[in-house]
Amino acid sequence: MECFSDFDFDETASTDFKFLDSHLSYSGSATTTLSGLDHLEGQTVSILADGSVHANKIVSSGSVSLDREVTKACVGLSYDSVLQTMRIEGGAAEGTSQGKIKRITKVVLRLFETVGVKVGPSLSNLETVPFRTTSSNLSAPVDTLIEGDKEIEFNDDYNSDGHIFIKQDQPLPASILAIYPTLVTNDG
Repeated sequence: MECFSDFDFDETASTDFKFLDSHLSYSGSATTTLSGLDHLEGQTVSILADGSVHANKIVSSGSVSLDREVTKACVGLSYDSVLQTMRIEGGAAEGTSQGKIKRITKVVLRLFETVGVKVGPSLSNLETVPFRTTSSNLSAPVDTLIEGDKEIEFNDDYNSDGHIFIKQDQPLPASILAIYPTLVTNDG
């Protein structure tokens, strides 16, 4: 039997995130081996190690070996959280934009305590919303959760649907409060 972990929306300590299925948590002295994972034997697991995403590992003999020492970790099965909007209705000079050819040029996402989310016109064409700079230490814990509006250029073609996809595929929080697209509609 598996139970959901309690989730507190006020929790922002990246070392306490538990966004994995069938997960176990570790907290203790520095280690490079996490054991007790017999229920995940042979599975590829995701790991949040000291608040940063660690490379996936395969559970063997009930344990995984890490690439670096950790004092806090969450190990479990990853899942993708995907949001797909309905067809965009942005209006047009001649009434509705439904069924008309349109192109989304940019999207503003209103986020709350989010990191690692991707956005795009399809699941095969996604851009990561930047939350770190190129000089950031990627093995350091997530120290800045994005709050507020984030503008993203949207790499889409002209089409009659105008869907927006948002995906979180890491064991990190994603709260999308609003989506504001900018689009061009062809009335011709």
